[in-house]
Amino acid sequence: MSGDQSRVPLIVALNPAVDAEWVVEEVRLSEKTEVESERRWPGGKGINVARWWRWLGGRPWLFLPVGGTTGRELLAGIRREGLRAVPFSLHEPTRVNVIVTPRRGPQLRLNPLWPRFSALEARRLKQALSAQFQPGRWVLFSGALPKSLRVDTYAELIRMARRKKCQTVLDCDGEAFRLGVAEGPILVKPNEFELAQWAGRKLTTPAAEAVAATRLSRQTGGWVLVSLARRGGLLVNATERFVRHEAAVAVTVRNTVGAGDALLAAVCRAMIEGVPPAEWLRRGLAAGSMAVTVPPGCLPPKT
Repeated sequence: MSGDQSRVPLIVALNPAVDAEWVVEEVRLSEKTEVESERRWPGGKGINVARWWRWLGGRPWLFLPVGGTTGRELLAGIRREGLRAVPFSLHEPTRVNVIVTPRRGPQLRLNPLWPRFSALEARRLKQALSAQFQPGRWVLFSGALPKSLRVDTYAELIRMARRKKCQTVLDCDGEAFRLGVAEGPILVKPNEFELAQWAGRKLTTPAAEAVAATRLSRQTGGWVLVSLARRGGLLVNATERFVRHEAAVAVTVRNTVGAGDALLAAVCRAMIEGVPPAEWLRRGLAAGSMAVTVPPGCLPPKT
């Protein structure tokens, strides 16, 4: 792969969705809750990463499984946004995630556990992805695994990609994260909860978070990017003896969906461009701070 082509990342979104926001006056338990309006858009972590990557000036490719009428809706929405996709056809329909936004009070998020992959679809998925792995290409695995896929799926895919000399990035949680990081991605991005989950204990101080992130970096041999919500972010590389924390930019928070995805997109883009590591976190937090000022699934205007 040429130098120019190596700058075109593949963002693997194995658990995409059509996101639907329902605006209500309030959520009435055991009573009828009337929905005042609905908005729908392509959702899921991988799509959010691709959306922000393009907003930052890049042209990524998405790999995503889709099925049914909602899958067609998802692909149509992606294309309207100018995103490029390699679809993988599924028998079951793509899910719809519902975000309930009351006029007062916290948002509710309802995420279905389908679609379910058949054993044949799971095998063909790996074959289709292997064809996309080319030397020098950056491959980002973003989002939770579908429940019907083996928990070691990300670990296996990272091994496959690394054998083809790809640079791999992992952003997921739970056991899939634990198994995936053992395969040595160049960068992993847990949030504060996921880092504590990996460490097996509560991390109650910034120092404890830095120690855990350093230990995680020793295991992967690469970079660890920790999103800390309102507290900003932490970037660590044990080999380079690099530990950097930066506070989040102070903004008025409108929503919390997608800030970590914007952070990841900006940091990875800076890495590919050869920007010095000291700048990565600043760029990432700037993007993450912009993400919380706009409605879910939206991007800020270019200035």
